[in-house]
Amino acid sequence: MSEPASTEPCQKKCSGGRPCREDAEARHLRMLDVAQEIFLTQGYAETTLDRVACEAGVAKKTLYEHFGDKAGLFAAVMQRLRREWTAVLHDIAIEPADLQGALQRVAEHLLEVGTRSDMLALHRLLLVEARRFPELVNGACTEDGARADMAPLAEVFRRVVRDGLLDLDDVDLAAEQFVYLVLGGVRARMLRGVCVRPDADARARIARQAVQIFLQGSVRNRAAPDSRMR
Repeated sequence: MSEPASTEPCQKKCSGGRPCREDAEARHLRMLDVAQEIFLTQGYAETTLDRVACEAGVAKKTLYEHFGDKAGLFAAVMQRLRREWTAVLHDIAIEPADLQGALQRVAEHLLEVGTRSDMLALHRLLLVEARRFPELVNGACTEDGARADMAPLAEVFRRVVRDGLLDLDDVDLAAEQFVYLVLGGVRARMLRGVCVRPDADARARIARQAVQIFLQGSVRNRAAPDSRMR
């Protein structure tokens, strides 16, 4: 069956007849925006490339050129959301005198991003459909089995262990445990629909208590953590 004529809107062309870089980038982002909305509201199985192409105003072949197939498109959506999740973690500065403050900032970032409606929708989608569509989690783990989205936090812990500030046997496991301590309870309640998203003050309180509990069990020599933030 022949490919239908392109429905893409007219664009400025650079030399050679190709769209200018700004237009190409805008079109790429538009495809991701539309795909993300459809995946997160309709689910993976019900999402079709035909619908994404139609709503994004591009030809279906353009999606294939950019993403390969539906699994590739979903992977691109996940990668973009994961970058938002890990952005702050790459730049976090850990000072020995302010370890608790640094972890507080990490925890507040995890709560701010992790309780957003789009992140909750992604979490729900993976829980429901990953068994039927294992390609959904392709790339979610590193070669040694650790979760890729935990890697920046694990690196933070690796630095503080190296500096003698924390006593952790397994930094990858500690990163996962920290995230669940910070986010697990409130996210589970939100997914069940029994609570609304905490406001900024409530998220700060949740983060503060989670950090205090974590440090009580991991500060080297089991010294009591700084109590300035109580």
